[in-house]
Amino acid sequence: MDSWQGQVAVVTGAASGIGRGLARHCLGLGMTVIATDVDGAGLDDLSRSCDGAARLATHIVDVSDEAAVEALAQRVFDQHGRVNLLFNNAGVLVDGKSWERSSRDWRWLLDVNVMGVVHGIRAFVPRMLKQGEAARVVNTSSIGGLLGGGAYMALYQGTKHMVTAISESLFQELALEPEPVSVSVLCPAEVATGIWESDRLRPEAERNVLGSEAEQQTHDMIAQGVAAGLNCDEFSQRVFEGIDAGKFWLLPQPDFKPMFAARTESIMDETQPRSMMELLGLR
Repeated sequence: MDSWQGQVAVVTGAASGIGRGLARHCLGLGMTVIATDVDGAGLDDLSRSCDGAARLATHIVDVSDEAAVEALAQRVFDQHGRVNLLFNNAGVLVDGKSWERSSRDWRWLLDVNVMGVVHGIRAFVPRMLKQGEAARVVNTSSIGGLLGGGAYMALYQGTKHMVTAISESLFQELALEPEPVSVSVLCPAEVATGIWESDRLRPEAERNVLGSEAEQQTHDMIAQGVAAGLNCDEFSQRVFEGIDAGKFWLLPQPDFKPMFAARTESIMDETQPRSMMELLGLR
């Protein structure tokens, strides 16, 4: 698109991390932004901290709640009549041994990471197809949604693989429609976010407890790498470079591409899966 000035963006998971960076970037481009999250305090801080706050509306929305996302879509279209960018970005993480994670842990990640995207697609895409303007859906997956499963990452990577596959199917479906609505899948690598502290959003009794020193060491190592990762404002700039180029695959950190190639080679050669540590060159 030549200019995003005056266009409308909806960003879920906007109170922190990537969602916050995307909301700020959209505002900087002159867009009207509807930012949602379950973290009301984080949304308030976003409103106070960014330029263009007059063009920002914040709403507390749990993307795992189908009715809440449908109500959001109806409200946005009633007020603005269009959505040019929908960022299905809200996501959470729980790590640890797959057989020791509770069914409640599994359900939380499926409800937020997968059904949050599904609810966004179902609520917004039909309306976007009718609005008569170009529009794009951007679903946040992860490099974990492209790589083979890493130890202690079954819940998170499993849900992110689903987001990737859903996005690929949605691309094919939208390509058969005459309206100018498209989709991208965003696959972040190490970006400085609070994703590894997702449990802060849950009641204390439901928070995850890792059962071994090996799990805790892996958690701490990856969390430290994420904390030292690309800042969210620079990351958002790279995301928009891909969107403006009309790309489906948004891979703002291409240094990780050799890891994707290594996984593909393992599949083609029918070799045993390589560990995440091997792919990262740490073992």
